[in-house]
Amino acid sequence: MTERKRRRSRPTWLLRTPDPEARARLWCLPYPGSGASMYHGWPAEVDGIELCPVQLPGRENRLREPLFESYAAVAAEMLEGLEPYLDRPFGFISHCGTVFIGYEATLLLMERGGPLPAHLFASSMVPPHRASWPSILKLDEEQVGALVSDLMRARGAEPLPELVDMAADVMRADVAAYGRFDKTDPVELPCPITAIGWAGDTQIPPEQMGGWESYGEARYTVLDGGHWSYLQAPAALLDEISRSMSARVPG
Repeated sequence: MTERKRRRSRPTWLLRTPDPEARARLWCLPYPGSGASMYHGWPAEVDGIELCPVQLPGRENRLREPLFESYAAVAAEMLEGLEPYLDRPFGFISHCGTVFIGYEATLLLMERGGPLPAHLFASSMVPPHRASWPSILKLDEEQVGALVSDLMRARGAEPLPELVDMAADVMRADVAAYGRFDKTDPVELPCPITAIGWAGDTQIPPEQMGGWESYGEARYTVLDGGHWSYLQAPAALLDEISRSMSARVPG
């Protein structure tokens, strides 16, 4: 596919066509129960590294599509959609459960012989072999609704009942996919990992995030803020992205 054709196309998996001049791309996966618009507060790039929000099926402009049932399945479909744009250094970043989509995508790329990611960022998430730890698996119907409402407020939206109900359906499906995720044996990844905790996070406290070093070169950092601070792309987070990606990206 030529660069000219890429500029004209608007891939289903992306809200915007990637910049052909970007020196690297970071695929930004949405929080469970949400879509790519959760990244509306993020800049389009940081130090020449393009930040590309990924749209998962079953939400927002892909509302009519079935929700995914497993991280491995959606990772495979996502890579097919992103394949034309894996022509330069790239990485994955996500917050909470969908971190494992980036992990599964990395495993698939390893199996296929590349291209391989330059970095994996895991915000507010335990490593795969400890996936049963977080309390999200124990949420009842009322608690799912409360979590969705908190997410909407964190994004500056009013949690109207009809919107909460719609988003709760997506959240329940994402939690179910999380519950099916079963990776008990750590696999050494071909790229560095940055595990990002938030000092005031009560859902996934930073001290519970240990174990990522079992997957290779891992760095831990704790940033100021709470569980939803990720949505605002604070300067410390963008600095972490720039520093980590630039270490693996020429020029």
